[in-house]
Amino acid sequence: MTTPQTYTFQAEIQQLLHILVHSLYTERDIFLRELVSNASDALHRIQFELLTNQTVLDPDSELYIEIQADEAARTLTISDTGIGMTRDELVNNLGVIAKSGAKAFIEAMQQQEAAQNVIGQFGVGFYSVFMAADKVRVVSRSHLTDEQAWVWESDGSSQFTIEPGEREARGTDITLYLKEEMADLTSPWKLKEIIRKHSDYISFPIYIGEDEQPTNKQTALWRQSVSEITDEQYDDFYKMLTLDFEAPLKRIHMRADVPLQFYALLYVPGSREPNMFSPRKEAGLKLYARKVLIQEYSKDLLPDYLNFIQGVVDSEDLPLNVSRETVQANKLMATLRKTITTKVINELKRMAKNHKDDYLKL
Repeated sequence: MTTPQTYTFQAEIQQLLHILVHSLYTERDIFLRELVSNASDALHRIQFELLTNQTVLDPDSELYIEIQADEAARTLTISDTGIGMTRDELVNNLGVIAKSGAKAFIEAMQQQEAAQNVIGQFGVGFYSVFMAADKVRVVSRSHLTDEQAWVWESDGSSQFTIEPGEREARGTDITLYLKEEMADLTSPWKLKEIIRKHSDYISFPIYIGEDEQPTNKQTALWRQSVSEITDEQYDDFYKMLTLDFEAPLKRIHMRADVPLQFYALLYVPGSREPNMFSPRKEAGLKLYARKVLIQEYSKDLLPDYLNFIQGVVDSEDLPLNVSRETVQANKLMATLRKTITTKVINELKRMAKNHKDDYLKL
């Protein structure tokens, strides 16, 4: 039997975890939104990988997210059939965060008694699980055919362990051993309520328990008519997309049929400061081709001075197997960039004229 290898979290994470474990933050279900968002990212990544590479583990498996609750054991398991992680990826993705972000978060916590405001300002990514769980166990198997499964485990203190594990299929299982006061989160009804509130627009099916029908609508909000969408739905989508806790200053919802067909839903964030613990580490818009994510951080759609804009662009005319190199040279991309940039600049000018206080926040 292999002995688990023990690692120590970097000092910044230890401080962060101590804050979260003892936090009285009231939005206690945010961890589920963040885990589902991470699972969706993993599914998008394998979906893109499969466009050009069939030599991956389980190339024909369905892409979905599943949530299983065990009331007696007080556990919650979030599973996906996404790209999975290798041993090194588990260590690097779950054991390290940007020191500047952690430092800023910790300093803000020390200066302000209201943890809710600070946690809401920064977001805490994967580590939010420790607001709800005494222990977390992650079992993941990479899409690489020569990789085995690995287990990452931590109780939210100063250390985590890594050891070989068992998982036949590609993907990731995250099991939370819930705190006693979080026991109601094993209720299927409660889970469905949370998913419909925060993750209804995830484009992969989310199954809860033994349900054969997905809980979420899987609606591409950006393809809907403006008249069909409420302010709350727009804000919920923004928060799901960015893991920001504050409402955006402005949204820009547009569609065009000529000279090419595309949909775009863009947001002006409440702050130009990035969410330090968001999984989105780079500037750039999410670029879809016919609802398939082809670039996670497309920097070719807006000039650098507008890199604070967040959102999605979805084109009917871009090829699915487009690479970054061909995208940059593609005339369609040049047309998209010109159209979107012009629209954003005009909207910012309108904001400066009619909502000067909001504009000055930028």
